Amino acid sequence: MVRDMVDDHLVRSVQLWAAVAALPEYVEASSVMAFVGAKGEPDTDPLFARIAADGKRLLLPRITDRAIEVCDAAAPMAVSAFGISEPTGPALPFDEVGFVIVPGLAFTPLGDRLGYGAGFYDRFLPQVSAPNAGVCFAEQLVDELPVAPHDVRVQRVVSA
Repeated sequence: MVRDMVDDHLVRSVQLWAAVAALPEYVEASSVMAFVGAKGEPDTDPLFARIAADGKRLLLPRITDRAIEVCDAAAPMAVSAFGISEPTGPALPFDEVGFVIVPGLAFTPLGDRLGYGAGFYDRFLPQVSAPNAGVCFAEQLVDELPVAPHDVRVQRVVSA
């Protein structure tokens, strides 16, 4: 996979989060829904530190019944069936999300996204009124991706 070949992973992750933090949507949000980086995704520890330093509330997804639930990242974490750390606290209303950072395997400049194939974000994003941005390493940007009718574009793509 292309992102696994990024040799300066941590440095590029920090650059990516700096670009995200410069977005007006991030600046205006009091809460940010991110994800726990895994499988070659950008390192999210620097993002979590930045969100805390900026005085924002960090929210994380939890997969339940093939849907994304929004949870406070301050809750205790547990490893999910997907092998990813998820918060164990109560699910929160979607209107508590101020900005959504969306992971992906690949993105187009127009916001088409290739995920892991389960459609979690395709079902989640239309239910959330908060602005969103897909994030990736520059090597994951492609000119086009196969798109199905149920696929949901992200509003912008940020890469480093």
